Amino acid sequence: MQYDLSSTLKEIVFEPRANKKLNLNFKSKIVYPDYDYTREFVRHDFSDEWNNLGYGRITVDGTKWSISTLNTDKINFSRVLAYIVEPNSSRRIIYAGIIEKDGKAIIWYNREVGPVDGVDIYILEDFILNYKNEQYGTIPLISEIPWGYSGAVTMRIDCDESIASGRDLFKIYHEHNIPFSLAIKTDQKITQKDKDFINEVLEARGAVISHSHTHAENWGGSKESAKSEAIKAREVLKKFLPNDYNFDYVVSPFHQNPLEILPGLVDSGIKGFVGGLIKNDPECLRGRASFIENGLDIFTHSQQCMLHGDCYKDTGLSVYKQSFKNHYHFNTFFGYLDHPFSNYHYGWDSEEQRCKAHDDFISYMKTFPDIWFTDIVSSMRFLYRKLNTKVWPEGEQLKWITPKIDGVPALKVIWNQEIYKIQ
Repeated sequence: MQYDLSSTLKEIVFEPRANKKLNLNFKSKIVYPDYDYTREFVRHDFSDEWNNLGYGRITVDGTKWSISTLNTDKINFSRVLAYIVEPNSSRRIIYAGIIEKDGKAIIWYNREVGPVDGVDIYILEDFILNYKNEQYGTIPLISEIPWGYSGAVTMRIDCDESIASGRDLFKIYHEHNIPFSLAIKTDQKITQKDKDFINEVLEARGAVISHSHTHAENWGGSKESAKSEAIKAREVLKKFLPNDYNFDYVVSPFHQNPLEILPGLVDSGIKGFVGGLIKNDPECLRGRASFIENGLDIFTHSQQCMLHGDCYKDTGLSVYKQSFKNHYHFNTFFGYLDHPFSNYHYGWDSEEQRCKAHDDFISYMKTFPDIWFTDIVSSMRFLYRKLNTKVWPEGEQLKWITPKIDGVPALKVIWNQEIYKIQ
């Protein structure tokens, strides 16, 4: 996450870490009253792994992922954007606010990494784009949603085994004319029935993406094993996919991406990976698709929302609907997943129950206008183009440099209350 604010009188300040444990309840929440949005410090939908609302873990341990200070009373905010709500406490602790001082407008976050790991990064972007522009200026911002759309969605099933058992679910998406994607672990017996299903998916504008070779934890635990996993998976997929197919992207096994393995993915030719899980590797859980800030030429897109039978039986679709609505209203690309039926049914009582849940969820999302429903590879290609595009103002005009990538929508740039198209 990088913003060049040099042409404005706006500034972003993330409060440095406390370096000590804070006397703060871990069950607290962040509330953005003006945006009708609440973010818990940590929440789980299944085990300690999945947070279907898609944000990371806010800690109280003094690290960069922690709240930084409890002493916010003396800060003179022009506008409070978010505050901390503690169980059984009336303390007033500010999480985010705007300070106007010395001719500048400063957005301040009570956390060293700010909102980098949540869809609430939108609030920071809203400040850059819209806060008192006549007084403080603004900069152009490239949206994560393509030009001509108000939202973007991609769905996949992670095929650790039993690829063809996803056919009934595929039919639901095909009936809705929505692309369906398969993330395939390649170290499994891929039968002719599986290959026939894969061809059906491709003919229906769907996609296939690597889910590693053996689905090893932490990609095998080393740079060398990650490289080997990615290369072996690509070699298998090339045996039954078109010669010109795109193999630049992967879905990480277990959504695990320790930083030390990422150079191996880069060396294997991978440009981006789908990851993001509240339990693992916080550096790779992002509210916006972004490059990992260690100088590597690889980006991550967090897709933490998993349709799971146990979650569905607990709350129905309510959490999933809330997650989609949050992504939609905060201009965030929404990715979600499920799995084919295999030895493990992921909490679903039956394929009929699962298909009905997906059908109802699709119908709900379709009530929102102007959504780009796309496959996983096209979504990653679009985000790769977005991340490699540079936009800057020259006087009253916008200038840009962007890579040419066929088959993806135009980019949307927002500047001075206007929307611009980059073809």
